[in-house]
Amino acid sequence: MKNQYGIEVKERCASCRHKDLTRLISSRFCLKHQKSVKPRSYCKQWEMSEQMEAAGSGRGKVKKKAYLKYVLEVREDESLADQLKIQFPHKSIEQIRKDFEERNGSIYVEP
Repeated sequence: MKNQYGIEVKERCASCRHKDLTRLISSRFCLKHQKSVKPRSYCKQWEMSEQMEAAGSGRGKVKKKAYLKYVLEVREDESLADQLKIQFPHKSIEQIRKDFEERNGSIYVEP
């Protein structure tokens, strides 16, 4: 299916408005069905997410590679702590973003 800007969007959980991201890259949580699903899952109640509707509009921003690496490091530390059954505070994406911006400035590449 194509969005209003002519960008091809695959009808999968990863592009659905009903998905909720989990800490695992390999799964999503479907808010419509209230269960975990794979990113490539498909159902008849799929609806295009707002992000996919805006793809190609030119209003997007590119995140810095350093920020994306920082998010990955934080999530890997949290995952390792979970595996080792160590009490370790998990950060929201808002907190991760705030921490990065305090040390490095904007998370976005400047045009």
